[in-house]
Amino acid sequence: MNLTPWRRGETSLAFPDFEDFFKGMWGNGDTPVASHLPEVFQRRNFPAVNVAETEDSYAITLDCPGLEEEEIDVEVMGDMLVISGERKWEEEKKGKEFHRIESQFGKFERRIQMPANASSDSGKFEASYAKGVLTIHVPKTKKTPTSKIPVRASKAKTAKK
Repeated sequence: MNLTPWRRGETSLAFPDFEDFFKGMWGNGDTPVASHLPEVFQRRNFPAVNVAETEDSYAITLDCPGLEEEEIDVEVMGDMLVISGERKWEEEKKGKEFHRIESQFGKFERRIQMPANASSDSGKFEASYAKGVLTIHVPKTKKTPTSKIPVRASKAKTAKK
């Protein structure tokens, strides 16, 4: 078997795309690093969504700092709850030079599949917005049935010697 030494800067003939991916991942100084990542890594889950369940309803909360309630749209489309809006970048140029920006800006749309026992009557939904958090309460049409299942110890079969 012949061994071929690896030299920095050489592209492997077997995996040129693999090496190009890692070279491009770190950016070239002209474009942001994120633009070199595969699309799945570029997507942002903005705003963050939490879904909780109580006995009578579902509570969906979204972090929407910097937005006014009229900038947020909440719709029901079939069995989907669709929340959308836009957080705009408002740059003040009065002697500021940003060194880091971690806030999320731009249009967003979050779609949440509603469970089968969630009400489809949007007139019964309650949405409130306070301190940058949108909370939507979706009532259940019927309670989720629960029942306790007993757990029994199984008898281990012993091997004959």
